[in-house]
Amino acid sequence: MTAPGRAGVRALCVLAATLAFTSVAHAGPPWGTDDASFQATYLQAGDLASPSDMTGDWAKAGCEPGAAQFGCTHWGKKLWTAKDASTAVWQVHDLRWVFPSADAAQRFMPAAMEELREGLPPVNTPPAVGADTRMFTAQGDTYGIGIEVIMYNLVFRVDNVVVKLFVAQGPEAQQRKILTPLMVAALGQKAVERIRAAEPRGVAAAPVPVTQPEPSQPVEPVPAPSAPVEAVPVEPTPTPTPTPEPEPRRSKGRLAGEIKDYWRSSSPSSYIFVGGDYSKAFGEYSLSGLKLQEKSAFDISIGALLHPRAYVQFMFHRDVWQVPKVEELLVRRVEFIYGFDVLALPPDWRVRPALMVLLGFGLGFGRRDSLVGEADPNLPVPTVNEGRAIGIGGLFGGDFALHIRVTRKFELAPYAGVTLPAYAYTNDFPAAERHIDGERGFGRAWRWHAGLKIGFQGSR
Repeated sequence: MTAPGRAGVRALCVLAATLAFTSVAHAGPPWGTDDASFQATYLQAGDLASPSDMTGDWAKAGCEPGAAQFGCTHWGKKLWTAKDASTAVWQVHDLRWVFPSADAAQRFMPAAMEELREGLPPVNTPPAVGADTRMFTAQGDTYGIGIEVIMYNLVFRVDNVVVKLFVAQGPEAQQRKILTPLMVAALGQKAVERIRAAEPRGVAAAPVPVTQPEPSQPVEPVPAPSAPVEAVPVEPTPTPTPTPEPEPRRSKGRLAGEIKDYWRSSSPSSYIFVGGDYSKAFGEYSLSGLKLQEKSAFDISIGALLHPRAYVQFMFHRDVWQVPKVEELLVRRVEFIYGFDVLALPPDWRVRPALMVLLGFGLGFGRRDSLVGEADPNLPVPTVNEGRAIGIGGLFGGDFALHIRVTRKFELAPYAGVTLPAYAYTNDFPAAERHIDGERGFGRAWRWHAGLKIGFQGSR
């Protein structure tokens, strides 16, 4: 063989080896056709927006009958749950269906769309991810269970692979962390990259046979070996029953973060409260040497939580004192009270303690009925001397309440506390802020109260 002939043979051998190498390194679609490459099509931990745990894995060969009729060979789901329940991208359901061709995958999607959408309304202009993109959403109390949710369901196709990403916002996410379609689309793009990087692992590059030709024979090019991948029919297997999903772990410092977000909020949910309590004075009191008895006392109030530390209420107070068979004193007060919540915890917590410092002012109304003797000895009907008074003053104190949220818009709050009224009255009414005949005045007594409030959530 001449030198130019030997050089031509070597060049053809190099070309054949190059073509063989190229056919393995850049296999192209169909993707995920064997177990190893199918597993590689799924999202990985580093693709998620925040540190997450895989809390479920049901990905293996075999398909449900509805997909198997289109030639589906692999199906499965992997579930990722973020460690921080307050993040926007909290739970990601990552599903795949693998078909032998893009045409089979394309025919499967409209046939299974009712199941893929899960009954959710569509997003009119979904972000473009892959091919045949559809997006559906659930926002608000979609399932009628009293819980606000934000979820997006993204369905698309990458050649022969159908992808479904069902993404849910964290149940403790605040208004600053809202799940958006673009966040879900970003995960979809990463899924596209994972699929197109999933080379078949079950087909190895075959060695290229090279035969030295006879000198008199023409040298023909050696074709590159081809190894088409054919779909292997697999008997449909029943869908595995998923294991219960564990409760998400609470991240460190989560409660402190929620409290700070609530303090910084400019428009928290307002709550309206209607309540009533029983009230009584501490200590014993007398009037002109005669013992006073407090017969009854109660408060009725209506209030509103307008801001994390701003609570206002209107209160009506009534109490009756008696010197038995001699004198009766009726005291009524109408007061406007401002409450400063020392704790100021988020009102959407299931159980929330509140510690209020109370400061108020108002008007007092007093009546004094005294027996002054008999008008006629022959008619044993005692004469009653009635005196009235009006007062002005204020109130100081505090109370502790335990708010228990029954539903999203309704709560109960048992509470108790102490107050000190300080009023000045006309007509020398005994409830004034003074000592009576050298004795303590009952109008300045520290009082305790205990009762119940009912709360209703107002507008945001």
